[in-house]
Amino acid sequence: MEIEKNHIDDIFRHRLHDAEVPPPAFVWTNVERALHQRKRRRFLIWLFAFGMVGAGLWALLYRPVTQVPATAASEQRPENRQESAAVAQQPDHTNSPKTEPASRDALGLIEQTGSGNRAAKKAELQRGKVEALTASASSLVEPLPDKEPENETISPPSGQDTYLKGALEGFSPLINAATEPLIFKREFNLPQAKIFIRKKKDPKYCYDFAQNPNVWMLDAYAGPSFNKRTLKATDPAFNDYAQMRRATEQSDWSYNAGLRGSLLLGRHFLLRTGLHYEQRTEVFEYADPDYVKYVVVIINQPGEPTIIDTIGVEYGENYVKTYNRYGMLDVPLEIGGELRRGRFGMSVNAGMSFNVLFWKRGTVLSPEGHPTPFTPGAKGATEVFRPRTGWSAGASAQLFFHLQPTVRVFAEPYYRQILKPVSLGNQPVEQRYRNWGIKMGVTKILD
Repeated sequence: MEIEKNHIDDIFRHRLHDAEVPPPAFVWTNVERALHQRKRRRFLIWLFAFGMVGAGLWALLYRPVTQVPATAASEQRPENRQESAAVAQQPDHTNSPKTEPASRDALGLIEQTGSGNRAAKKAELQRGKVEALTASASSLVEPLPDKEPENETISPPSGQDTYLKGALEGFSPLINAATEPLIFKREFNLPQAKIFIRKKKDPKYCYDFAQNPNVWMLDAYAGPSFNKRTLKATDPAFNDYAQMRRATEQSDWSYNAGLRGSLLLGRHFLLRTGLHYEQRTEVFEYADPDYVKYVVVIINQPGEPTIIDTIGVEYGENYVKTYNRYGMLDVPLEIGGELRRGRFGMSVNAGMSFNVLFWKRGTVLSPEGHPTPFTPGAKGATEVFRPRTGWSAGASAQLFFHLQPTVRVFAEPYYRQILKPVSLGNQPVEQRYRNWGIKMGVTKILD
């Protein structure tokens, strides 16, 4: 008896021809949850960015108010009060003219003109003292003759030693001793010039650009970045495919960093170049709601026909999630202008950037509707993006603050537009990028 030949492909075609199994309801719930699940990390990045911009504006506009203590109009300096008291306490003798009114007049003048010129007040006070001392000395001692006799001295009258000691106490510059011959010298303590102590100047925080109008500056910065991606179908027939790409790819966090050299010319004009690196991240999520898995057992025994039996069916979604990363290294060429006021300042810059490195890694949905890797060198990878992104145009505005004469910190919001699409020309969807972010860093002035 001849054994019938069984072909396994014919058996599968016969058993599974026109087989349709509707997926259960829980499959659609899982698919919807997987497609609409979003990350909220971008909110924290935006909050951090706006906080830094607000802090920079507050530092630029804040000015500390220096309070100068007010001096009362009637307040006298301590040395003036002591001098006034000394004049007022001079002894008043019956044979001497009244000296108190002169001192009081001087003190009254001081009080009335307390808010006037300090030098004028002190001059009036000293004038009153000199008049009082002159009047007291002339009343106690007889005037000397025009021509003093030889070998003759003036002595006080007998019985007046004690009187002179009490009356002339406090006038040691005029009288050596009461018991010795009186030799009066017309010498008085004239007012001395006040020694002013200059306060220590505040530390110098700002660089002297007037002395060095042309200097080199070096910047190092980093900060968060954001991007706006545009997907446009090259042909109306690919509009559905472009919509599928938008549904499966979502923007995630990004950042920027770089080194930059600047030449300041004429105190206000800038020429800048350096290296600027920017990396963006996108989340690729794909779920196939029509995915069905059949569990089949094939029994093949010698001398017996091959038996194929379906022992189970699994329903679910073909779920794929990857993080697509794009890194760009550019060389910027910018010009700008800078204005300063005290320790604060602002500069505005604009120019072009040329891309020297563009690396990419991730997965994309193919026009047939299957997840396909686009990482260069990966197994089964397809070419989607160009090797270089080309030229970009951008502008920025920098707010800076001097910590030291040659060191300052800055925050610099910027915007950059990539002029050409980053995708290849043979792709059904054209992919473009616009980027913006904040550069936060330190500037070193090379003196």
